[in-house]
Amino acid sequence: MAKQVEKRNKTETKITVKIPDYITGADKAEVGNRVIDFIRERTFDGNNVNGTKWQGKAGKYTKEYADEKGYSSPVDLELSGKMLAAMRQFKGKNKPGDLIIGYTKGSEQERKAEGNIRGTYGQKSPIAGKARPFLDILGTDVAKIVLDYTAERAKKSRKKPVKGKPLKQDIKKPGFFTFG
Repeated sequence: MAKQVEKRNKTETKITVKIPDYITGADKAEVGNRVIDFIRERTFDGNNVNGTKWQGKAGKYTKEYADEKGYSSPVDLELSGKMLAAMRQFKGKNKPGDLIIGYTKGSEQERKAEGNIRGTYGQKSPIAGKARPFLDILGTDVAKIVLDYTAERAKKSRKKPVKGKPLKQDIKKPGFFTFG
């Protein structure tokens, strides 16, 4: 049987992360915050979605772009920090089991995120080796966040915090992670 490979985000500035349907309300909001924190911390540590260090030219501006914008190369994470801080959770029309995270459409930070994700950095088309798909997370990482959170809630309240129990097989289902 072939191993199922998760599709990686290479273009989107908003993603839909799948979590168990029974996580709702304040629990869903907290899991969303933890997913965002995980992505931010992993990125600040210089790691990609697979938990390994960025490769090649990732995180480095071309000399021309850096000069034009007055930035340093390699990136010092001050600019990336502002961009990562702007990442947020979108509420409202989320379906049960969906967490939508990313950037507000049309915002300056969304444009910067898109430049990083696609590797365009102010150019019309991507520059080879420049893409940094940091707005991404593995299903196994989401499952660990969910399991850790529900265990904490159960320990604090000494009762089940949500209607169901997270199942490890949830992370193996196709579509556990999608882009939106």
